[in-house]
Amino acid sequence: MTLATVVFNGQSLQMFIEDERKYQSPAYVHISEEGLIAGEEARRLAWLEPQNSYTRHWDQLDEKPLDRPTCWARHHADLSFFQLSELLSKIDSPELLVAIPSSFNDRRLQLLLGLIEAVPAKTCGVIESALLYAEDYHRAIIQLHGHQTVISHLENTGQYLQILNSEVISDIGALQLLKNCARYISERSILATRYDPMHSAVAQQNLFNQLPSIIDKFKTSSESIIDIKSPDSNFTLHLDLKHIQQMLDPKFEVLKAALKDYETEQLCLTPQSGLLKSLCPALREVKMPEDTFIERKCMRLATQAQREEKPLQRLNQVLLSQISDQTIYVASIQKNKSRGRIATHLLHDRCAWPLSSILSFSISRDRLFITGKQHTNADLVLSLEDGNLLITYKKEHLYALLPSQVLPGESLHIGKHQLTLIEVVNA
Repeated sequence: MTLATVVFNGQSLQMFIEDERKYQSPAYVHISEEGLIAGEEARRLAWLEPQNSYTRHWDQLDEKPLDRPTCWARHHADLSFFQLSELLSKIDSPELLVAIPSSFNDRRLQLLLGLIEAVPAKTCGVIESALLYAEDYHRAIIQLHGHQTVISHLENTGQYLQILNSEVISDIGALQLLKNCARYISERSILATRYDPMHSAVAQQNLFNQLPSIIDKFKTSSESIIDIKSPDSNFTLHLDLKHIQQMLDPKFEVLKAALKDYETEQLCLTPQSGLLKSLCPALREVKMPEDTFIERKCMRLATQAQREEKPLQRLNQVLLSQISDQTIYVASIQKNKSRGRIATHLLHDRCAWPLSSILSFSISRDRLFITGKQHTNADLVLSLEDGNLLITYKKEHLYALLPSQVLPGESLHIGKHQLTLIEVVNA
């Protein structure tokens, strides 16, 4: 079995795999005469043939007949199954931690689990995705989806971080925001040049292809200059972020009202919510977790779910120890960096193994064994070179996650086992 976490969002599907691979598939499905097309290729056709393009199959996962059913798809569930199957085909024998938004009701979750089983794939756990991004001080997680925004409200009980409730804010989705920005660019262009960059399907597709990079420029500047290609000539257009924000401000009133009782530090925007951070001034200072933080957390929770082998239960809370260790970990790393300290040993089963020698690791009956030399039958061999831990040998499909720096307090993951780097002084 290949252990992975799949995060379901109305914008895209993300998959984090135990061997550190990751994949993302935008939530677009296109129905052609030859069959179904999903992901990036479907997005490139979304405005060329909007009548054959679908973007709501995850935000509205159901079995209601499509307006135009075809032999390829009858309802949203067929579209979702196709995209999910295509994503999971990238790994062998998937075993999944399923991360769903709080907006998924039990009926929708039941349908999703049925689709996963039909792939076929195994589900080892179900968790509400807001918990993948949260740290112990967060009180609300903001997730931008394709056609809506989901806010998960959190509570720290002293033992758990749990989701109290969630609310869905409709009409504030990534696609609506992009369409508003496209409309603004169209109006600016018509006023300046009398040319409408949305006058045809091809022109619309070109504009929407440019939008992510256009908005990305607003991260560091209040202006963005874009090139518009018309049939007669090419010209540049100046865009003002403040004008776009003023245009969108009425849309954000409901969102701001839902967050009015929180301090900025208590809020968290998911990495897929960058549009909100760029376009809503009230969220400009809200931080987003780094990808490495999410990847580590996904695999730690997935490994734990696989190990426990409990009956499936929708998790809406996690132990603080599963979250605070990340906070302590980051603080420890920063502290050790400032002191210039490095780890000297690897701690496992109350034994400290010196990093100065080659270490061989073998797994038998879920137990991890270490040898302080290179062993021919080892599952994994590590060595320390130029201050970095390197994999000298690894058996195929063995999960191994090495720390980016050899500092005290960092963790090393081998299969289901977690080991800690320590510093031994004057031993």
